[in-house]
Amino acid sequence: MTIRPTDIELIREVLQDSNERAFETLMKRYISAVYGASLRLMKDEENAQEVTQMAFIQAYRQLDSWHGENFGAWVTIIANHIALRLLEKEKRRQTDPLDENVDAPDETYDEQKEQRLQSLEAAVARLPEADRQIIQWHYYEDIPLQTIAQRVGQTENNIKVRMYRIRERIKKQMQS
Repeated sequence: MTIRPTDIELIREVLQDSNERAFETLMKRYISAVYGASLRLMKDEENAQEVTQMAFIQAYRQLDSWHGENFGAWVTIIANHIALRLLEKEKRRQTDPLDENVDAPDETYDEQKEQRLQSLEAAVARLPEADRQIIQWHYYEDIPLQTIAQRVGQTENNIKVRMYRIRERIKKQMQS
């Protein structure tokens, strides 16, 4: 029986030994989940594949900022951010006026928005695993509360109360 290395062990190998095979193992472990989340948002296989690839590239580049939370959830969050940005960009492209005299929209980097996103990601990452899973199902995988309630063996009202408390905890963490 072979022992399956943990995510933490694999990431340590990547960071300390530049072991690319360790990162490949992480990719194989989570690629279907990340692709599934990307496909739900993008609704197009080719774009979902692109988002998945971009997410793993960004995760690799930012691996030293990983704080030991669930790697699969972390890279899925990265993919969701990439997908949402691409969808927003596409939406703007479709709704922009065709008048050539109108200046192009300013697509400058919004550092405050990026800091809020990073703060939100960090707050979600600090949640207990069960709460983080509920957040991921509801906000990132767009699973209805009734289905989540069935998965965790609670009533839908209990999940609503729990979601409220989780959001309040995240707000407090982001304010501090």
